[in-house]
Amino acid sequence: MPDAAWNVFGHERAVDVLSRALDHERLAHAYLFSGPHGVGKTALALGLARAVNCETAGPGVPRDTRSGRPPCGACRRCRLIADGKHPEVRVLAVEPPHKVIRVADVESIQADAALRPADAYRKVYIIDRAELLHVDAANRLLKTIEEPPPSVMMVLTTVDPDATLETIVSRCQHIRLRPLPTDRLAQILGSRGLDFEQAALLAALSEGAAGRALTLMADARRLERRERLLDDLHGLLSADRIDRLQYARTLADRWSSNPDSVREALDAWLRWWRDVLLVQRGTSSRIVNLDRRADLERHASAFAPRVVADAIARGRDTLQMLDQNVNARLALDVALLELPRSTRAA
Repeated sequence: MPDAAWNVFGHERAVDVLSRALDHERLAHAYLFSGPHGVGKTALALGLARAVNCETAGPGVPRDTRSGRPPCGACRRCRLIADGKHPEVRVLAVEPPHKVIRVADVESIQADAALRPADAYRKVYIIDRAELLHVDAANRLLKTIEEPPPSVMMVLTTVDPDATLETIVSRCQHIRLRPLPTDRLAQILGSRGLDFEQAALLAALSEGAAGRALTLMADARRLERRERLLDDLHGLLSADRIDRLQYARTLADRWSSNPDSVREALDAWLRWWRDVLLVQRGTSSRIVNLDRRADLERHASAFAPRVVADAIARGRDTLQMLDQNVNARLALDVALLELPRSTRAA
């Protein structure tokens, strides 16, 4: 079950560190929460924002009148922050069609930070995916992190601390969040009404990241797309060059309008080949495509481990090239033509 006050799954150590800092009024002026996609970084940041602004239990309330360890989750501020509607708790992220957080985005929160809070003990600015800060925006943000107004707290999240400006990381209190064990996450999902097999599948597909699992649970279309993508891959393995090129062109056309859908396809295929390799190595307990174990075993028999490893490497290279703005059509043509070929795997 999630922590009732903080509304996060697991991460007891992180919650304890932040709670003790609140109890002793020793909160840092800037935090960095790192961990994989969907692990709960933003949820924890919002929990912290509620905790420092809670009307009944926050640090702005006299100790002798506090109702208990914050956040209460029920007061007006807690509800507004949870709903994303409190004007003095802001989440800054990449705004499409841009691919980075811009200087103008950072300047907007700096201007706001200079104003005294009207309805908060502390203004909280959450910078989502800090590794995507433009270098000039990161340097601009650094000034605020180094000398924030006393009524301001900065919370940055990142999936890759090494890709985040080192001077920013060094000035934040860094808290690392890790995925839950999949069996524990499956139990949590089961408590929400899923049967055992479905809960185990979602926990495995999300690789222990509770946020990803809950997204899959709430949107059945994502699982349906995964099924179609895996079926497409299986068909492509025995398809001729023309059919492969036609599929590649479809992906290339989609890249310009909906690149996330192309990443979703390549990610699903990468996971598939990783599972095939795990079966070949005798570690099938770690596979994520639990519902297609028989197909995985057939592919594990149809392809040599070297071929599977090459497919994984080429898939990763294709994703990297696409993100580096190479010619999408050429990259996807090559990726599809170089897929392993075996009539036995189809």
